[in-house]
Amino acid sequence: MITDPDHRICISSMGWVDHDALWLFEATRGVERRISLQTGARHLSLHSGERGHFAVGHHFDGARFEVTVHAFSDSGRVLARMMTGPYRTRFEGDSAAWRNVPRCYVPYLRFFPWKDFVMVVIDPAEARLVVQRLGWYDDTYDKGYQGVTHAVEIRGEDAALVSIQRSSTVVVHDLRTGERRSTIDLDGRGGNPELQDSPSTGELWAGDYDTLVVLDRANHRHLRKRRLQDSDPGTKQFIGHFTLGRDGATCLVARPFSDDVLELDGPTLRTLRTADVSGQPLEVAYVDADHVVARDWKTGRLLEGTLQS
Repeated sequence: MITDPDHRICISSMGWVDHDALWLFEATRGVERRISLQTGARHLSLHSGERGHFAVGHHFDGARFEVTVHAFSDSGRVLARMMTGPYRTRFEGDSAAWRNVPRCYVPYLRFFPWKDFVMVVIDPAEARLVVQRLGWYDDTYDKGYQGVTHAVEIRGEDAALVSIQRSSTVVVHDLRTGERRSTIDLDGRGGNPELQDSPSTGELWAGDYDTLVVLDRANHRHLRKRRLQDSDPGTKQFIGHFTLGRDGATCLVARPFSDDVLELDGPTLRTLRTADVSGQPLEVAYVDADHVVARDWKTGRLLEGTLQS
């Protein structure tokens, strides 16, 4: 779930529920609604941007890939669009809009010559893109179960952090060569690592199945970690998505197997407050200092709660 800078608008898209639609919650009015983008995509991925913008990745089971740029102030309106398919690549709309959203995406393309997960890098200055093979993503991975899930650009280094399903190892991908520059081991929990950058603290946050790991963004040294979801002996249960508060001072973590949301102290990972939400929260966001909204893992329904000590 992503929010505008003032946490007045929360946007989500859960593929098994929403398909090619955006789910939107207006905090000031307490109203939720869906906005169909009418592309026929199998699912969408959301990517936070800057200056009130965000990007949407449109995934078509590999037949093609699109990215659109939107503003929270008019979320359904497409400011710019990029499409790449078997025969051509096309850009439409305001080329300046690309400067406000991430430039790295990792879709699956099933057409020649790719037929695999790739790195798509958008050049906002030239309104062009490069499709790059992931040279390290080879048969050492079980590709039936280990898809590429997420990419976060390391600005100023021509590199991106790439996470893989069912792997606690994040790959530092060289955007110039397409090869693996190095790797980062998380906590060995075998999760689908979710990565979030915290520029204000110089930290990289990662979810590793049931554990939250915080690293130094410059040298990837482990700073702290905490397992956040208990389970019966011989089993594991995952945490949901997490979101960082302003300046990285706090972090919200959804826990679908505990029916609650935790607010953690950023510097220590100590629990500050808890919100019971009467469901299985998978995605979560602040709407004000005490109020959180979430979406149920299986149904996508709105969940709300108040943080209490």
